[in-house]
Amino acid sequence: MKLLGWLTRERMVGERRAPSALDWLVAFALMVIALIEIASGVFPGPVGVAAAAQLAAIVPVAFRRVAPLAAIAISAAVFLPYVIVYRGAFVAGSSVANAATELLLGYSVGRHTEGRRLLTGALFALLFAAEPSIAGQTEPSEWVVNFIIDGGALGLGVALRVQTERSIALAVAADRARRMQEATAQAAVHEERARIARELHDVVAHNVGLIVLQAGGARSVLGTNPERARTALAQVEETGRQTLTEMRHLVGILREDEEREPLPRLERLPALVDQARAAGLAVELEVEGAPVELPAGLELAAYRLIEEALTNVRKHAPTSRVRVRLAYEPDRLRIEVSDDGGPSGAVHHVAQSAADLGHGLIGMHERVNLYGGRLQAGPLPAGGFRVEAVLPLSLEPA
Repeated sequence: MKLLGWLTRERMVGERRAPSALDWLVAFALMVIALIEIASGVFPGPVGVAAAAQLAAIVPVAFRRVAPLAAIAISAAVFLPYVIVYRGAFVAGSSVANAATELLLGYSVGRHTEGRRLLTGALFALLFAAEPSIAGQTEPSEWVVNFIIDGGALGLGVALRVQTERSIALAVAADRARRMQEATAQAAVHEERARIARELHDVVAHNVGLIVLQAGGARSVLGTNPERARTALAQVEETGRQTLTEMRHLVGILREDEEREPLPRLERLPALVDQARAAGLAVELEVEGAPVELPAGLELAAYRLIEEALTNVRKHAPTSRVRVRLAYEPDRLRIEVSDDGGPSGAVHHVAQSAADLGHGLIGMHERVNLYGGRLQAGPLPAGGFRVEAVLPLSLEPA
């Protein structure tokens, strides 16, 4: 059973697992030719014995691409004993069906096997090539020609297999190179967009500063010098148009690859908490104070802070209990996301994340610093981890 399993084992995953219609058609055609040859007296011995031996030797041809080694082994095991029994009357090379079977099986061994399986299949092909000697024909030319023909079929199969594998390897390498080139080009595009965005940010910040100065100047001379005030306001208008244009460019660059969806607001915080609960976290949400209208950017920063903090808990302490606290204070917005570290109160894994400042915490710091806020993140003495951020409501973004 182990030998049969080794003979029928497929060479690689993804190969065909059953003979195709063409495989069966080829085998059937060879059977028809063999029956005609049997009726013509090509094979010695009783007709029934000759037909059984020949047909049984041809059936494996249908499986030459499914299990080539098993096919040639079974065919040889069936047909060569028949040749030995009738060696005095059998004439090697007199049967077209027999010759075609040998060539197809030898070719298939070379085409679909490799390594030790190829060597084993070559031994069976060698037995077929030695058929004249087995049949009692001592003329060297008989078996030399057989060796050349059967060896050529085996070699052709090996050559085609090597060429196919080489073509596949080259195609895979070319595809990998193309993907790497695309990734490099995409990275270069993103880097250039980031550079342009930084430059546009500086331009916008400069223009906004000019608008503030010009508006202040217009206000200061509005009562004493209306004409000068009108001139200043006209400059404010022109600078505002330019700034708006640059802002559109900046937003277009930053959102080039993002889906155009509405920005999340803190009123969607319960839905975010529900998503975390659906992912397996035990989350409690506390909102203190009366909600106030917040600048869109600051509100987005607050939402993203809570979202990132919940993501970190889900990654590092998925079995812990989480408390989300959002407090509206007179001059600031306080955010706190803390967890107990799970049943064991373990803190080492999340503490490590705080120590090496992973991408999540770095992003939090960037958002908080942008609005002049303060962020503290670290393990709790009793176990777990806490992220606390304070965002001032009176400061403008940096």
